[in-house]
Amino acid sequence: MAENISFRVSLPKRAYQALKRVAKKKQKSESDILLDALRAYLDQLAKVDPYLGMFADDTELMDEVLTYAMQTRESTPLRIHEGK
Repeated sequence: MAENISFRVSLPKRAYQALKRVAKKKQKSESDILLDALRAYLDQLAKVDPYLGMFADDTELMDEVLTYAMQTRESTPLRIHEGK
């Protein structure tokens, strides 16, 4: 059986009222609703693209790539229009 840890959560009154409404509607406890929300949030984080932010710590490389792209864009048109 999983070990449970208790902790106290302080919520704004409106957030707690919304939590109570959802818990009543779904016939669950407030803690079960919070646990469901936390699990959904953590599942979503796990699905984040692993390449997103890959160069966040290498700003110089990103500056070089951007500079190269902009210089190439200035000197090479994206499309060559025939007859113009």
